[in-house]
Amino acid sequence: MSEASEQLQQARDEVENYIQTVKALLAFSAFVIHDGHEQRPGAEFGFGRRMITSKKNKVTPSNTVTPDLVAQKSDGYGITAEAKKSLPQDQTRWGRYLQQLLKYDDNLTGWWTPGEKIPRSDAVLILHHSRSRAFCRLLEQIQSVEPESIGQNTSVVEFSSSNESKPYYFFRLEHGSISDDELLQTLDNGIQVPLDGVLATFPNVRYYDSRPPVAFLLTELWMGVFPAMLDGADYDEKLKATKIPTSVRDVTDELQKAYGSASLKQDERSVEFPAYKWIKWAFEKLVEFKLALPPAEGSDTYQILFKVPRGDILSRFIELDLRHKKGKNDREIEDPDQLDLFPVEED
Repeated sequence: MSEASEQLQQARDEVENYIQTVKALLAFSAFVIHDGHEQRPGAEFGFGRRMITSKKNKVTPSNTVTPDLVAQKSDGYGITAEAKKSLPQDQTRWGRYLQQLLKYDDNLTGWWTPGEKIPRSDAVLILHHSRSRAFCRLLEQIQSVEPESIGQNTSVVEFSSSNESKPYYFFRLEHGSISDDELLQTLDNGIQVPLDGVLATFPNVRYYDSRPPVAFLLTELWMGVFPAMLDGADYDEKLKATKIPTSVRDVTDELQKAYGSASLKQDERSVEFPAYKWIKWAFEKLVEFKLALPPAEGSDTYQILFKVPRGDILSRFIELDLRHKKGKNDREIEDPDQLDLFPVEED
């Protein structure tokens, strides 16, 4: 495989990892807050919820932390979790995930209870099965040398997915324990969570509080958002594109309501995702790719130069990003063949 092909595949993998992580978070949330028939009394969940650590926290005392997932089974028990579809090849970098868990393995404030406290909670790393055994071995090695570097209520849950006729996510406890007896017994044996049931019960969330790869964002915008804005937009014969005036704020609000934070229950501890700055970053990439014109000073309205997509739009945005990262100069980018990534539709 050529270097270019490897880079393209790696970028596609990063997008797929993000998509799978969101689905795993939704499936695990469903496992915690639903009993298989309905939502449990007092159960809630949120992505990136702002929680406050205690004064005794070993990593960051009396500070704000934002776990990927905060899932409250009841007024008496909850889970804070990080989810990872992949890990760096360099295992020396895995220690930072243990530091994250140590932040969350604490008497946190911010639960959906009258005093925002909860009697029992666990800190869980939800990790893809391809890395879970290796990570657990490293965790055990570190724990044998530095016992206090691992929290007493820290565990690792592996996950895998199936794309059979009835897709599901499988979760199983790989390290540590779970303070809730019911969840412990289920995770110890392993459980399949039907994805269809999750998607039918939960909103159609496509994001969490971690920024996705830019190619994913651009594909979502180009295929899902911009086409709905074509009515009344002017086609520019010179640019061979339809000019769509588009506000970053408006697009951010739309995505949050349809696929992000605003589709979930919100309060003062909720975070917004996708974030405004992510969408602005994506728009700036379109300017860089000569697929948008920048806003006037003091405005956040860009002119999107929309062209009818052909073929695999995700791959096209990945290729554009990779070529720009290699330092292509303006003359090369402005070449009329512009990598032929967005050919004009002929009558």
